[in-house]
Amino acid sequence: PGETDVSIRPGWFYHPTEDERVRGVADLVELYFTSVGRNSKLLLNVPPTREGLLSDVDVSRLAGMRERLDSMFRRDLTADAGTTWTPTNRGGILDVDLGETRRFSIADLREDIGQGQVISSYVLERERDGAWLPVCEGTTVGFRKLDRFDPVEARRLRLTIREAVDTPRRVRVSLFA
Repeated sequence: PGETDVSIRPGWFYHPTEDERVRGVADLVELYFTSVGRNSKLLLNVPPTREGLLSDVDVSRLAGMRERLDSMFRRDLTADAGTTWTPTNRGGILDVDLGETRRFSIADLREDIGQGQVISSYVLERERDGAWLPVCEGTTVGFRKLDRFDPVEARRLRLTIREAVDTPRRVRVSLFA
């Protein structure tokens, strides 16, 4: 898997003059979505001070990031959903019934990569008045793919695996407001 190596500060080492330039909470959350949310490991450098401690500024930003992510992912709207998985030779369809109309703006897709990553194209759609409307689409899923979009409402969703290098296994879909 890919690895995203970045620093919370402008450089790789601690300098007190850079305290005002430490990444903000919103930037750290965006970094999470563009690394972990794209099937990559996030290796975030947080350099210690000369005393071997972490800067209060850095710790505060990390705590803010954790708090924001916890808030975003607090309640999985698919926890009690009914699902049906129909695999095909090089694709598949996962139907999701939330039981009631829900509003959401984040889709968290997870492929079973125990035997390798196989998905190369997908689309997530929502049903509205009998028609299927795209919510988000992409290429690889891998261990974790996070898609953010303007809030939408739906009771029924459909994840279609358009292409895969082998028969895909059931994909886990979670939705968050």
